[in-house]
Amino acid sequence: MKHMQENFDDSCEELTILRWFRDNFVSKEDINHYYETAPIIVEAIDKIKNNSHIYNYIYDNVVNACVIAIKKGDYEFAYNRYKNSILTLEEQFARPFLEQKFVKVLKLKVNS
Repeated sequence: MKHMQENFDDSCEELTILRWFRDNFVSKEDINHYYETAPIIVEAIDKIKNNSHIYNYIYDNVVNACVIAIKKGDYEFAYNRYKNSILTLEEQFARPFLEQKFVKVLKLKVNS
């Protein structure tokens, strides 16, 4: 949502609904995992040129899909969409990004 901050503020309907859902339905383990992983995913996506299509996809297929499901009371769909999306985004963006950083650190240590 930070990428789309010109369209949304911190108290927008989407974030309010998602925070309520997080606080009432998401496990502490999944919340902790999200807060550890999400910044890495965002950092990796931010490094991609023309990344707005990625953020728009995430908004449409994760954020908005979950908000609609939560409003309908379909908490199982929302939870599964959220959890599967985080795992997929982690695999697509965080893992390769972390591997690149790790290789750079190793190269620096070898050359030192």
